[in-house]
Amino acid sequence: MSKPPVSADYVSLQLALVDRFVELGIGSYASGVDQLTNLRRRLGLGAPSDPSWVRLLEQLDAYDDHASCVNAVMEVAVTTPSVEPEHIARGWPTSGAFSLDVRGAAAQTHFFSMDTDTTSPLARPKLPQRRRELASVIAHARREHPDLRLITRGSWLYSTTSYASLFPPEHLRTATVRRGRNTFQGMSHWGQFLDHRGALRTDLANDFRSRVATWSGDDPCLLFPIATLEVSSPIETFDPCADRGAEVGSDIFRP
Repeated sequence: MSKPPVSADYVSLQLALVDRFVELGIGSYASGVDQLTNLRRRLGLGAPSDPSWVRLLEQLDAYDDHASCVNAVMEVAVTTPSVEPEHIARGWPTSGAFSLDVRGAAAQTHFFSMDTDTTSPLARPKLPQRRRELASVIAHARREHPDLRLITRGSWLYSTTSYASLFPPEHLRTATVRRGRNTFQGMSHWGQFLDHRGALRTDLANDFRSRVATWSGDDPCLLFPIATLEVSSPIETFDPCADRGAEVGSDIFRP
């Protein structure tokens, strides 16, 4: 049997926020799970209207205790076929750990930890390779999408020194702290609680639980220990990266 796409402790952490959401009278349990967690995407259940997701939300709404809700999610998780990584499922051009989702004149960078060894994909010895991979994807985008004008992304990773060091300083200077978000369905916030092996980072999880316990319903972004930064800059900011990437552009993988 393949490893479930989520662990029980990761599910429990996310549902702790939903518990508080309901306790404060902000909304129903189902709406909290749908808005505040990334479980639908982690379980590979597709659109919000996916029948399996709708059934799970109805089931969760009927429970009145945390453990039963965690168990219900895990019952789905252990029976879910292996979840295809998003960059493969969506056919994004990929080089190593980096993918680009190009939509019109803008592209979002995505980082996926696909290394098979035991060290972090952002370990210091790997950073030169990560820079080459980013350069390769940028170079590919410049060739394939001449109308591309903007590179954007919002992620907690920009708050870390190792990841930020992969990008041009001019790009990082555009960073703003994300505030006022009421949906958290991806990894731009929730990803900070998992290490490169997929294990829960207990220090951050405990900090989060403490914040949730005293949450009064204000900006949910403030609950996450590591701030999510939003960056956006013209494609010209990446010209040096694109020049370097032209030498290694052949390593682009497109599913």
